[in-house]
Amino acid sequence: MNDLMDSIMALQTAFQQVQNLANGPGATKLIALKPLLESSSLELEKEFKRILQILQPGLRHKTKRNLGQRLEWPFQKADVEQILLLLERHKSGLIFAMNSDQM
Repeated sequence: MNDLMDSIMALQTAFQQVQNLANGPGATKLIALKPLLESSSLELEKEFKRILQILQPGLRHKTKRNLGQRLEWPFQKADVEQILLLLERHKSGLIFAMNSDQM
């Protein structure tokens, strides 16, 4: 879980840096970054909604007798690894695009 939170925080930092660039004086020169930012945002929003649905106990379990199940971590190791790969791919892509546009 710590790895997942660390990756989410790192991606958030990358997006904040991108937003600062996009709002800065050289925003018109962000040729590589703009399309990547748009596609990454859409894909990540979809993934975060999916994760949120899994994590919200009210959506998974409707009865009180399932209390024990609601307290369990709903992801398998492979699920977390897949999410981490997705987050890392987007973070790396954003950093690469930022660096490309800065040259």
